Amino acid sequence: MEIRKFAMNHGTVLGLILALIASVFWMIGVEERESIIPSLINNLLIIGFLFYSITNYRDGIGNGFIAYSNSLKLGTSIAFFSSVIMAFYTFIYITYLNPAMLADISDMTEQTILQTNPEVSEEELEMALEISSQLMQPHFLMIMGVLGGTFMGFLFSAVISFFVKKTDINNLA
Repeated sequence: MEIRKFAMNHGTVLGLILALIASVFWMIGVEERESIIPSLINNLLIIGFLFYSITNYRDGIGNGFIAYSNSLKLGTSIAFFSSVIMAFYTFIYITYLNPAMLADISDMTEQTILQTNPEVSEEELEMALEISSQLMQPHFLMIMGVLGGTFMGFLFSAVISFFVKKTDINNLA
């Protein structure tokens, strides 16, 4: 099996699991801004799934061997494909399931600006809120979600690959 197909399959599974967990948290009313538990669970799941996938590829397809660079590529690719799935979930969540979330974020941004700089002028406040509202559009959040998820997957994979790599000394020449 080609590394890209393997990464697509495992990334899709990881993305669907993350979307399911996010949906469950949304249904029971746990907000990520109010609790660290969703972020902790997501990160532990991503790390565990990347470790499982890379070792599965190494032991099953790589005959027990995988180079650091291939391991890093595989983990980052899995993270990319799962981030794409999560970006679509985020778009659906913001657009259809919880459209009031953008208004809540705008209100929190205004409160934060006023708390950190109580002497801000009305014009500066309006400009800051306008910029933040442009950055909170669903399409921009999707792009940032894919970039952020892929970057975090790269970081996790860099550490995981250090422990998972096994080089075949017979093929070094």
